Amino acid sequence: MLSFEILSPEDMVEIDRLQTEQQQEWKAVPAGGRTVDLDGIELLVMPGVFPPRPDTRLLMASLAIDSGDAVLDLGTGTGVLAIWASNQGAARVLATDIAGAAAYNARQNVERLQFGASIEVRSGNMFACVSRFETFDKILANLPGRNKAAADDTEAAQWDTDFEAHRELFEGARNHLSRGGAIYMAQANYPDLPATIELAESNGFRASVIGEAAADDDPRIYYALKFDLAEEADS
Repeated sequence: MLSFEILSPEDMVEIDRLQTEQQQEWKAVPAGGRTVDLDGIELLVMPGVFPPRPDTRLLMASLAIDSGDAVLDLGTGTGVLAIWASNQGAARVLATDIAGAAAYNARQNVERLQFGASIEVRSGNMFACVSRFETFDKILANLPGRNKAAADDTEAAQWDTDFEAHRELFEGARNHLSRGGAIYMAQANYPDLPATIELAESNGFRASVIGEAAADDDPRIYYALKFDLAEEADS
């Protein structure tokens, strides 16, 4: 079992304050959106949509996309990871998001940056909009890292009510992974992190840390995580 230096209750009070402020800022973005640059990718971020964050950058730095990969990006947000994966050589990327505003935002960025030939964006919750016949070499699931009730789509970008998205990910992913495929995500050292690892293991996945980075302005440590199917790792 992996071990992490978990944030204290006092730290989490500060994280609650920071995340509430961030959500208010995201909702206050002008109707036409704003542009942000992430390692040379100029993205349009629309109101209420989760923008690229340090965990996004960590996952990009820790994960190698192989030429020809089929990639599924669950909870795509602005579409940044889907666009990055395509730019790294993925042959096909399917990006999904349950939030209509996020799916629309991702489509805008895919069209603006001319990735329409390799990236498809669908609106839907987790695997609900993925055909049972579709399999992928890599599933990117940069899910909200906290099991906390979310009142709207913006809050749901950081808080996973009852860990529903995490349960659906680990219960359904093996049906959509190619042989040797894996799930990748980045999460902070919230008290919920061990529950993520336990949930993955209870569904036959083995977790490993492939990257780590400290936050610049708060006590969080971000981890890039890889989840392999345990029976394949042992064979």
